[in-house]
Amino acid sequence: MVGDKFNSSKDIESELYALIHTILNANEKFEEGVINNNFFRRTVKNAISELLRFNFLLDERKIDLSLLLKKMNFMEQYYRAIGIINKLSSLEFAHNTDDGDIMDQPINSRRISSTVLELPSITLEITSSFITLMDALKLKGLHESELINTLFRELIKNMKRFPGMDDLRKKIKRVYKYTLSKPKSEYRGKSSSEEIVDEIYQIFKEFQRKLTLKA
Repeated sequence: MVGDKFNSSKDIESELYALIHTILNANEKFEEGVINNNFFRRTVKNAISELLRFNFLLDERKIDLSLLLKKMNFMEQYYRAIGIINKLSSLEFAHNTDDGDIMDQPINSRRISSTVLELPSITLEITSSFITLMDALKLKGLHESELINTLFRELIKNMKRFPGMDDLRKKIKRVYKYTLSKPKSEYRGKSSSEEIVDEIYQIFKEFQRKLTLKA
């Protein structure tokens, strides 16, 4: 697990080196036909998860990733790995896209590389979106449909910016579609909004657990 042996700067550099070369080596073996497509995708996805955790640990220790890469003279390899992530992610998102749904359109691949560098700030934005939506549902209920719709769409858009969270984004979309499907006669029912808040809160807790930010 990333972070278990972060006792020195050399440990941190070794961890980053290993993560990046896992992606580069997997891509090379895949192109050579040594490993199959499923194994390649699984290896890269696991490396992405570890890279996400690595970035959060860097943030906790106030270490700038860009400066670390320059110090290691490792910028070229890092962005080659990010390019592989971009390619794989673009294929994944394109494959999972529902035609005609703007909230499911493929993510711009260039966004993923910047996302990896900006994970802490994006996490704060997502957390804020969750909290704002839950607070609005508690205070306004479902009868403020325009506001609730806007907040749902903002949360879904923010989740798109975070690689590896597509499953949670789909859960939020399901709750959103359920909300849209409720008859207007039920909008003022307190129990309806509380039910939706509970569902959103469970997804929020799952988001935190996935990032190992909260036990």
